[in-house]
Amino acid sequence: MEFLGQDKREGLGRKAHSRFVLVLLMLVSILLLLSSLYSAQASVFKKAREGVMDAASPILSFFSAPINYVHDVAGSVGDYFNVMEQNEALRAENAELRQWMVEALELRETVATYNALQGYQAPPSAQPVTAFVIGESNDAFARSMIVNAGRARNVEVGQAVVDDHGLIGRIVEAGGAASRVLLLTDIQSRIPVYVEGADIEGILVGNTRVNPVITVTVTSDDVEIAPGQRVMTSGSGGALPRGLPVGEVSGERNGGIVVDLYTNYARTRMVRVINYAFPTVDPVEDEATAADSDQPPVEG
Repeated sequence: MEFLGQDKREGLGRKAHSRFVLVLLMLVSILLLLSSLYSAQASVFKKAREGVMDAASPILSFFSAPINYVHDVAGSVGDYFNVMEQNEALRAENAELRQWMVEALELRETVATYNALQGYQAPPSAQPVTAFVIGESNDAFARSMIVNAGRARNVEVGQAVVDDHGLIGRIVEAGGAASRVLLLTDIQSRIPVYVEGADIEGILVGNTRVNPVITVTVTSDDVEIAPGQRVMTSGSGGALPRGLPVGEVSGERNGGIVVDLYTNYARTRMVRVINYAFPTVDPVEDEATAADSDQPPVEG
């Protein structure tokens, strides 16, 4: 009996185990089936997608060329306008920088000219008036400048005008706020001068086309003139102060002495008007006249 029960239990155990194995195999089979179906479906979709891409590739290539061209043109046009805007901005910036550069150069030139003018030592009685050149009058026969200083600043006719290099001329017309300067190169200009280091005095006569020439008035027979000797104002007649630099001797022409002027009118922007009062000498009375003037008048 015991064997019969034992066989029965063992048969039931084997049965249960077989069922479990069968169920397990069925689950594995189902999983493998699903996996194979998914793989087949994925392969089908992949092949379909690749076929669509292959079919659409020529069409996309055909339409992509004009699209890319339009895109490139649009980008080029946009870049062109951006470059134009940048160029306009750079032009404006360059114009502003050039203006500042011009102003800086003018300021530097003004400061340098003023510093050079400071080196000029005027006579004790002279009162220099600083002025700027505001106009020029140059033609076949006239050489003159207009400066922004006139009678309101004690500028009078006949006064000398100098720049940082030397004498440029003299005042011939004085208005309230402006004056006209007759340059040394004007044909009407006559300036008393002397040659430094030589016993020579004369009148510097202007010439509109060439350098002015000294017409000698005082000289000695054995004087020799050499190029490079300085020419200065002599102060004769009290018209101009003595010792203003005029130029250098450069040679001779028609019996006169050619002078190379120190000043360069093309660069003259700031000048000084020498408000010079020529000193006067009081007359000296002799002793007899002084004694007679001291005696009281005789009553008749």
